[in-house]
Amino acid sequence: MRDPEPTRTHRPRLTSGLSVRAKAVLAAAGTVAFAIALCMLALVLALQHNLRASADLDARNAAVAIKGQLGKTRAMPQRAYIVAAPGQVTIKDAAGRTVAPATPTDAASQESTGLSRLPTERTKPAEPTEPTEPVQAGQPYSVSVSPSTTSLDSATGLLLRQAAPAAAGLVLFVAGLTWLLVGRALRPVAAMRQEFTEITERDLHRRVPVPRAQDEIHRLARTMNATLDRLHRAMTRQRQFVADASHELRSPIAAVRAQLELVLARPSRTDWPAAVHKALRDTDRLQAVASDLLLLARLDAQEAPPKAAVDLGALAAEEVRRHPDALTMDRPTTDRPTMAGDHLTKAGDRTKAGDRTKAEGRTTAEGRTTAGGQERAAVVTGSRVQLSRLLTNLADNARRHTRTTVSITVAVHGSMVELAVDDDGPGIPESDRERVFERFTRLDDARARQDGGTGLGLAIANDIAHAHGGTLTVLTSPRGGARLLLRLPRAA
Repeated sequence: MRDPEPTRTHRPRLTSGLSVRAKAVLAAAGTVAFAIALCMLALVLALQHNLRASADLDARNAAVAIKGQLGKTRAMPQRAYIVAAPGQVTIKDAAGRTVAPATPTDAASQESTGLSRLPTERTKPAEPTEPTEPVQAGQPYSVSVSPSTTSLDSATGLLLRQAAPAAAGLVLFVAGLTWLLVGRALRPVAAMRQEFTEITERDLHRRVPVPRAQDEIHRLARTMNATLDRLHRAMTRQRQFVADASHELRSPIAAVRAQLELVLARPSRTDWPAAVHKALRDTDRLQAVASDLLLLARLDAQEAPPKAAVDLGALAAEEVRRHPDALTMDRPTTDRPTMAGDHLTKAGDRTKAGDRTKAEGRTTAEGRTTAGGQERAAVVTGSRVQLSRLLTNLADNARRHTRTTVSITVAVHGSMVELAVDDDGPGIPESDRERVFERFTRLDDARARQDGGTGLGLAIANDIAHAHGGTLTVLTSPRGGARLLLRLPRAA
């Protein structure tokens, strides 16, 4: 048995509790401080390099001058200095022994050579050294002079003492300027946050302020307002849906209550079978509304329908067999895509169209389309229960508005399966062809509830069509009424 992997705990960052404003100030100040430090380091290194090169040059020149004077054979004036050396002077003879000029108190050496001790810039305490011998004029010597570091140290210290306060002041100035600028830039965000926190479900009409600057904050404000618009529309539709559902449920309940009260008031004069029949009819209507509301709630949850092969032609044939007096199956005229202006052939031309489609294509009793003798099943992928409910809703809607019969046509056009339901009723005006798919929508000619409609049939059909990746549109039927055209992707 494997041990469970330990969960990784993420340590909070040092800046996790800081605001955006503070983070920006720290980033700007840190960047400027780092840049100044690099510049100071480069400046100090360049200054030290130049001063060290100058000191080395002075030391070499002093060594050359001292060596030139030591090589003279004539005597120097008494207590005369050879040259002013910048640093410590070391003189060695040909044997490698260290020698030194005679001190001023050495009168004999002064009179013989005229050389005295070379002065240096620093007076150091006497250190134990190897024995030295007096300098003899005219003898070969090697002279070395150490470069002076006094000017190098002084210049470096002066530069650091003068530049450090200026650098600190610059960092503080940048931090303060960044604090002000970021605060000014984030001021619209604070206003948006204040407005957004005050928006509740009761005042979704309010919007966050949009800044004038065309920057990221401006786009963020517009995105938030667009989201609020969608939320407001969804909430408005939800409230309207709840109000309509309450009204639809209240009507049959009120009817049943009134009938029961009337029966109780006059029990001896009541036609009990008729009263029960009316109550059952209102109960059926109440049950239909409740079932439609439950189905709409499931569709609103956007649950993916089961992926099963469904023969749309077979479903249409079953629907026709359930209502043989009101529904008929028509054959498609051609095997081309059905557009908004396409219509079925008239009843008087069906015989000729049937003869023509023997070679081109026809719909069998089982709902299968044949083209040139090759069978093409109108099979789609989805839920058989939902698609059957869709077809039933379309057929019921057409039966309530038709004058004679309703015709159903199933055809396969390329990668799409089309199902058309035609009636010869009053039709649907173009201005209302989008509104009929809204919930609890009834047109003026169909406002009466005695026909059994709940106002949710086409809304449910439209939602089922979209859940299966298809479309449901309203067109004008060649029979004079309305055509409800369903287009679904054909199963592979």
